[in-house]
Amino acid sequence: MRVIMVKGFSKTGKTTTVTQIIKELRRRGYSVGTVKDIHYQGFTMDHPDTDTYKHAKAGAERVTALGEKETDILFSRRMEIDAVLKYYKEDFVILEGDSGADCPAILTGATEEDLEKRMTDNVIAVSGIISGKLNRYGKLPVINCLEEVEKMADLIEKATAREKEEADVILTIDGVEIPMVPFVKNTLKNVVIGAVKALDGYEEGKEIEIRVK
Repeated sequence: MRVIMVKGFSKTGKTTTVTQIIKELRRRGYSVGTVKDIHYQGFTMDHPDTDTYKHAKAGAERVTALGEKETDILFSRRMEIDAVLKYYKEDFVILEGDSGADCPAILTGATEEDLEKRMTDNVIAVSGIISGKLNRYGKLPVINCLEEVEKMADLIEKATAREKEEADVILTIDGVEIPMVPFVKNTLKNVVIGAVKALDGYEEGKEIEIRVK
């Protein structure tokens, strides 16, 4: 599974960018999932007086609404993005909004000030409203996904290519192997290697085993 984030201030073209990328990746034969990060205070998909709302208020930690045309699984808490991604098996998952995931990102903005305020090291390209004004921002390409989404998709494929290869990571709890999607495996691998590579005895490519009791 390959993960890409589209982030930026509200009303700067995030959703337009995401939908254009989805269409192009689907045209290329990939399966695609999305996650929308919502920061509006008090946001909830459920509403008072519905049966599912009553279930959650009674104490159910997970509630499923099984409808004729869709299935909605509701958790009564905000989940970390790595936990959310465990439920995805698509070729690509696009994260709209800054969920804090460790993955390549596309930054949208309306002004250069927007870009400056939200710029991070994981940004691989700029898009959104400002793509009608600029061709480049520093060393980054500025791509208008309404006109050249193929170029953006090519860049995404290249930037996420390493995630195609699943990291060789095994996690067990009391002897039971815990299933993990490739994105989570790569994240765990990077965290562990980052923590131990400065220690005496570390050698690149050698097997690392950690036990916690």
